Amino acid sequence: MAQTLAYGPAKAGLDMITRVLALELGAKGIRVNAINPGIIHTTDTPDPMTALIYEVGKKIAPLKRLGQPLDIAKAVAFLASSDASFITGANLVVDGGVVYNVGAFNAL
Repeated sequence: MAQTLAYGPAKAGLDMITRVLALELGAKGIRVNAINPGIIHTTDTPDPMTALIYEVGKKIAPLKRLGQPLDIAKAVAFLASSDASFITGANLVVDGGVVYNVGAFNAL
């Protein structure tokens, strides 16, 4: 419970910091956005806990796969590009739909 209790407010705080900085820095032409990643496959030789997280992540993700570092890199590249020149204060969720399937954790 303690880890969950701290995680939620911390994540919400970072999302709000993104929005506030976008408001404060927008007049200077500075865009501020954030990436909210899901479970990202970062190692082929995970420790037992990471292996379990990878296994569960694949089961609950609507896309039935883990994210890859390139998925995050492409989101960052998009937000940094001129294609996103009118986007600021956004918290882009790059998680394969896991955020919308939180009830799946209860079914495990």
